Amino acid sequence: MADVDELKATFEQVVAAICRRDASAYANFWHEQIVAFPPFSPFAVEGKNTLRQLAEANFAQNESVTFSPINAQCRVIGNTGIVWGHTALTRKPKDGPLTTLFARFTFVFAKTDDQWREVAVHVSQIPTAG
Repeated sequence: MADVDELKATFEQVVAAICRRDASAYANFWHEQIVAFPPFSPFAVEGKNTLRQLAEANFAQNESVTFSPINAQCRVIGNTGIVWGHTALTRKPKDGPLTTLFARFTFVFAKTDDQWREVAVHVSQIPTAG
């Protein structure tokens, strides 16, 4: 149970860094070989340095970003941690209106050097009916 509690605490810190628009703090949780499918990119982003550049640019374009997990679930299998659920992702661009995107997410972590490191993340919009 301790591993699940540590994973939850790490995920909460990840969410806090996103909401502060703090790319440096967020990047501290990433594995060097992270693979990401961000919600506004049609392609995978590979590697910590590449993802950090994208995060810095994204955060700089917004006055605020709020990642609000809905019913997040955590599971630990060996040295792998998985956090998944739904989110309301609210952004206020510097040059546009406040918008909220409802999405599903999966964050995959690996425990290395006794710390949870994000190795993969996928956030995708929930399709609208009709």
